[in-house]
Amino acid sequence: MKQAIEFTHQQHPYLSVGPRRKSMTSYMVAVTQGAALIRLGKNEHLIPQGHGFWVPFDCLHALTILPGSEIKRVDISARVTHPVCGEAGFFSLSPLVCALLAELENTAPEQQVWEGPYGRLLGVLKDQLVNIKVDSKALCPELSKHYQESLKIALKGDKVTDQPAAKVISEKLHINLAELEVTLLMREALRLARSGRKPEKIAEELSVELKYLETLSLPILGKPLAALNA
Repeated sequence: MKQAIEFTHQQHPYLSVGPRRKSMTSYMVAVTQGAALIRLGKNEHLIPQGHGFWVPFDCLHALTILPGSEIKRVDISARVTHPVCGEAGFFSLSPLVCALLAELENTAPEQQVWEGPYGRLLGVLKDQLVNIKVDSKALCPELSKHYQESLKIALKGDKVTDQPAAKVISEKLHINLAELEVTLLMREALRLARSGRKPEKIAEELSVELKYLETLSLPILGKPLAALNA
């Protein structure tokens, strides 16, 4: 990082799968469209549109951003001596934080310099992030405890057979569970490809037809299956 705090607005037309590793910065993710998944330990959490998630420095995690999603991310360097939240979890996006993120996004590239209004906005945002309260108990803050188990099934890539629960999850999170299922299947295909597996071996390990994976690869991953480990 060149600066102590940096802002990025990211658009992800295709599935983005980050590695499982320790964070090099403290950072927040605010999902403005679509959804993102973050794995902490054994649990994976779903960050829906309109929610924020905080990841502290040196936190072992993996971030997945679903196709068609947009996020706003703010990284705070480990060099910053100002205390920040040391726990990972969901946090509420206050009106002030939302306004600061919108203003940062709308700043012209030539004005994105630390010595000026842009830098002062980042400074105010950093001060706001110092005082956040996080919660990692729920898999998703939009759902009551009753539906958390069904969401856990969906996040494993399995089909949710409880239809009332599936309907509530889909409506509250604006997510098509059938699309989520195939997206997570392609995430596994991508991981296998990154480990050196060939398309035929990937299909065999996932117990699906090779042609099925090839059909899904381009619209979800943005590449043909054969090109994933090229």
